[in-house]
Amino acid sequence: MQRFPRLGRILARRPRPESLLAAGAAVIILGGLGTLTASDATPADFAPHTDTVTAYNDGWADGRAELIGDDNRDGRVDEDETGAVQPCRGEVEFADVCATVAERPAYAWTDDDGTPHTVAAGRKLLSRIDAVPGTEGFAAALFALDAQWFEHNQP
Repeated sequence: MQRFPRLGRILARRPRPESLLAAGAAVIILGGLGTLTASDATPADFAPHTDTVTAYNDGWADGRAELIGDDNRDGRVDEDETGAVQPCRGEVEFADVCATVAERPAYAWTDDDGTPHTVAAGRKLLSRIDAVPGTEGFAAALFALDAQWFEHNQP
């Protein structure tokens, strides 16, 4: 029958220098590898989403996107989304000019006497036209807005 040494005797023995050196080297190597290969991923990166729509809609759960008509939930209403004001609908003859005016951003300019003026974005300006798209009055107002933009934005 073979006798096994008792645990107390094994733990009481003095470790050999080679085993201490090997254990220390292993700790240093494994620690270095762990540092070099550490991931910058966060727990949120691994959070499972039930589907792509849920992942994309995070932050819009309170219904704000539906209220403003932001169909793709990117924070702004594009012209092809349900919340877009479509002031060019019905304009056939000058639809390209209408679309150009609608896409222009707001701008500001100053008179010769130093008076500052601010002009709203194109969509807002088009929505303020009292005439119905497709009529002569709408076309006249449309070309006036286009001319005003060129007057103050072209060198």
